[in-house]
Amino acid sequence: MNAQLTQQLAWLSPQASVLKNMRRGLEKESLRMTPTGHLTQSRHPDGLGAALTHPYITTDYSEALIELITPATKSIDETLTFLEDLHSYTYQHLGDERLWLNSMPCMIGLEDESIPLAYYGESNIGKLKTLYRHGLGIRYGRKMQTIAGIHYNLSFPPEFWQAWQSASQTSGELQDFINEQYFGLIRNFQRHSYLLLYLLGASPAVCACFLLGRDHNLASLGTGTLYQPYATSLRMSRLGYQNTVQRDLQVSYNHLPDYISDLSHAIHTPYPPFAELGVKKDGVYQQMNTNVLQIENEYYGLIRPKQTIQRGEKPTQALKSRGIEYIEMRCVDLNPFTPTGIDSPTAHFLEVFALHSLLSDSPHFEADEYAELAIRQEQMVEQGRKPDLHIDINASATDFKASALRLMAEMQQVALVLDSAHDTTRYSASIAAQIAKIEHPEQTYAAQVLVEMEKHQNNFFAFGHSIAEQHRDYFLSRPLSAERQAFFNQEAQTSHAAQKAIEDSDTLSFDDFLAAYIA
Repeated sequence: MNAQLTQQLAWLSPQASVLKNMRRGLEKESLRMTPTGHLTQSRHPDGLGAALTHPYITTDYSEALIELITPATKSIDETLTFLEDLHSYTYQHLGDERLWLNSMPCMIGLEDESIPLAYYGESNIGKLKTLYRHGLGIRYGRKMQTIAGIHYNLSFPPEFWQAWQSASQTSGELQDFINEQYFGLIRNFQRHSYLLLYLLGASPAVCACFLLGRDHNLASLGTGTLYQPYATSLRMSRLGYQNTVQRDLQVSYNHLPDYISDLSHAIHTPYPPFAELGVKKDGVYQQMNTNVLQIENEYYGLIRPKQTIQRGEKPTQALKSRGIEYIEMRCVDLNPFTPTGIDSPTAHFLEVFALHSLLSDSPHFEADEYAELAIRQEQMVEQGRKPDLHIDINASATDFKASALRLMAEMQQVALVLDSAHDTTRYSASIAAQIAKIEHPEQTYAAQVLVEMEKHQNNFFAFGHSIAEQHRDYFLSRPLSAERQAFFNQEAQTSHAAQKAIEDSDTLSFDDFLAAYIA
């Protein structure tokens, strides 16, 4: 075990209760599909509320890409139950539609225009959100924006940070200490993210329609299906939620001010290929600006530092004003074998992984390490289950299995602390389950997806459609409590009223609003 982790566990273990009030929340994306399995062209169901203002049910890139958001809770069980309830309520308003429970889409049409942009009403902020998505479409293509995943949000409680700062005898403002430690977590998360891609990746195959007209190195499997035999998460590969523009964009993860500065610089730096697309075409807005990034969220990272945003505030402004509140882990594929896309063992494991990243020594990134991170990610997503796989770590080819088991041995000790803090054994059990996947690659989600596809003539669509039907039946047969039903009904009504109030309060033209927002 690394020396710093040993030291940190030594002071933390006797007072593990300071972790009791950890808070977590989930954001889960799914495409709405027709009964035949095609991407729906219908509007976001009115009964679910207004996507602009509903705190728990909204849309992401496409009008068809629904996003379910749980509140921050002090219990994994509470979070997962709320997510299940959101699904049950959502299915009450989907009619004959289904939610596609694979990260990679299928049957989305050959033309970009077949993917409807999310619509947020006629307010200036609503139009801005749709314009941003239109800009993403002309920059990178709309198909890439239909990929879905799980974002796991996690924060550590004030009493934990206070105890740690006191134990480390670090002077200065507590929030400055928190910011520095969260960035240590973020660096280690990226260093070790190859392990998450192996263990939680569930997208070894794609629908051929997704890559129509694109160069790729995938092999044909069944009718209309492409794959790589040892892939873990094609969602996180260069074929998935990545783009060539941002591969050359280096954002510092060493200090919060540097991170904010680098993102702000990208938002204000012109990019000639985007300039050729223009801000307006025939008097119609095409994108927010012609810079490297339109806004901060356009930067696709495996993990983000986050602060709750106040109305009219940008993410970097919130971070600069109030520091890091929580981290958002973004590299988790939808697990098609559980109705909500994520299960309890995965949630427990992610929290162990995050705390291990936080407590371990985390040197600042050097320039060459950023490049190595990208190389290692590509090795893992394309070849992660290959026997005797070696990956690039510290400029040398390293045995993946040996490296993974070393990390797991350390995480076993971290899991014991979390078990003690939450009076459970499920954190330790989650580590045991992940170790089994390392010892037996056939137990990984990606391997199981390929096995299940064999039952459907190796057809990705047939497999995904069958899974969607099973989960639809599950949620339609799962009644909500009267209290939860009334709660969601009220939230839907409140969101519609809130959107109308925003629309009624607009005084600026959209041109002036956009100029002010960018300025």
